[in-house]
Amino acid sequence: MKTLSRTCSAVGFAALLAFAGTAAAHAASVTVPDEGTLLADGAGATVSVSFECSSGSTINIFVDAAQTVDDNRVATGNGFSSTADCNGGEDSLDVTFLAAGDYVAFEEGTAAIRVVLISCDTQTCEQIIEAGEVDLTE
Repeated sequence: MKTLSRTCSAVGFAALLAFAGTAAAHAASVTVPDEGTLLADGAGATVSVSFECSSGSTINIFVDAAQTVDDNRVATGNGFSSTADCNGGEDSLDVTFLAAGDYVAFEEGTAAIRVVLISCDTQTCEQIIEAGEVDLTE
């Protein structure tokens, strides 16, 4: 009986390690873009977001942006990507964000940006948030 119990414990422990290894393999990363392109006189902008995620996973990317413009008004906006499949290597997606709030237009210059990547495999989802600055140009 002790031999069977030890065998079951060893098998259970090996299964736990295998599961932990699978969970660790579901790793993703995202990089805040350095620059973006203004659209429609500042009604929005597009940024190219670089990311990495495990093959077989899917991702969604959300972007929030804010920029102080004339008279200390703040232009804000957000946007999101469609769901994309991960190839296991580095990739990128263009994400467009549109002016929101009081519909104050974005201008050429620096804006604060937050990028949220959600990566899901068949069992779990992971969320990564990065923030920084992006240079918006025409």
